[in-house]
Amino acid sequence: MEDATSIVKLSYLGNSCIMVTSPQGTRIVSDPYGSNRPPGLLDLPKDLAAEAVTVSHIHDDHNNISAVGGNPQIFTEPGATRIGSFMVTGLMGWEGSPEGPSKTMRNIIFVYELGGIKIVQLGDSGIITDPEILEKIANPDLVVVNIDGYVIAHDMILPFMQQIKARTVLLAHYTLPDQDNWCGAPTADEFVSKFAQSSKVLRSNSQINVVPGMPEQIAILQPLMLNEE
Repeated sequence: MEDATSIVKLSYLGNSCIMVTSPQGTRIVSDPYGSNRPPGLLDLPKDLAAEAVTVSHIHDDHNNISAVGGNPQIFTEPGATRIGSFMVTGLMGWEGSPEGPSKTMRNIIFVYELGGIKIVQLGDSGIITDPEILEKIANPDLVVVNIDGYVIAHDMILPFMQQIKARTVLLAHYTLPDQDNWCGAPTADEFVSKFAQSSKVLRSNSQINVVPGMPEQIAILQPLMLNEE
């Protein structure tokens, strides 16, 4: 039986936006989106509230801080801070591209740790080569990774996940099924069918429990804010 003190509830709101909740109720929202978002997503909930918000970079599909109530602490810089039971670490990086990292657009990778659980939010990071950063993100229980092909070439995403020994890989930043294409991104299923045919795939609703030693799998969660009309 899972130890309730070592379970983090992760809610996938849509695009790259997640909320992690500790067993004690501490909430952190990561990369809240604004009006620039994949077709088929509704606005973030009006009652969305958290103790902290982390923002990987300034693009408006990742930095809609005003959408989160509760007077949260805002984190946009490198450094380590304790938020309730979470240790939150921001790691300096750059927005990626298939040709290499940007030299102008910063992207802060955030790591959330609690009770032996490690969750990594890559934001719009490209492939990381800095040994110190690689060490800090290695062996995560869950990684949120952008699959639109804009920051990491599609055929390099899973090799990078294998390099850092990611267990559960949560796909993000993609075109939603039966919607207009968004920024050239594939749907999650298109990505899996072409680049991850041999991977175990978990399909679920918008929430997943993250525990120490998660299974090796790709997670496709239904966005909480999916417009189902």
